[in-house]
Amino acid sequence: MELIGAAVLLISLVILCFEKRPISESMLRFMALITAAAIVGRLIFASIPNVQPATALVLLVAACVGPVSGTIVGMLVVVLTSLFLGSGPFVLFQIVAYTVISLLCVLPGMRTRWLLTIYGLAAGFFYGWISNLGFLIFTEFSREAFWTLLLTGGLFDLLHGVSNAVFIWFLYPIFLRILHSFDGNQGT
Repeated sequence: MELIGAAVLLISLVILCFEKRPISESMLRFMALITAAAIVGRLIFASIPNVQPATALVLLVAACVGPVSGTIVGMLVVVLTSLFLGSGPFVLFQIVAYTVISLLCVLPGMRTRWLLTIYGLAAGFFYGWISNLGFLIFTEFSREAFWTLLLTGGLFDLLHGVSNAVFIWFLYPIFLRILHSFDGNQGT
């Protein structure tokens, strides 16, 4: 129960940070556009386990716009796609996973294409490990269940990480052109 409380507190803090800072109307439109693209991408690729552009787009927003904005996009993607793909207690921990991987985008150099691509690979594993915490609630946090989840989910986490890296590598220049068109600079 403490884990659920901590997750709700973390999510609430991020939402408060987002609400307190000034943001332009054009940046809100940009975030809505990327959120919509991530939702459509997640739904289109839903039949391929853990291969989808949503996490890559969240990481691009987190690295290039800001980690709080990336987290908000991730929250919206998870909540809205759960309406189509199914919902459960794991949704809370998917939001926490997007929060953590987005907040790690404050690390130096994350705006570079190479480093963000490499981080996208690692983020696939981080996302899987954190979202697995939602399933551990039902197993009373046994070590056996935790290791079983890590081992059986390893291939899926690898697929997620590789797809993140591929999507980030190919979407990075397109993403920057769209971002700069919203902030007044025409392309890069």
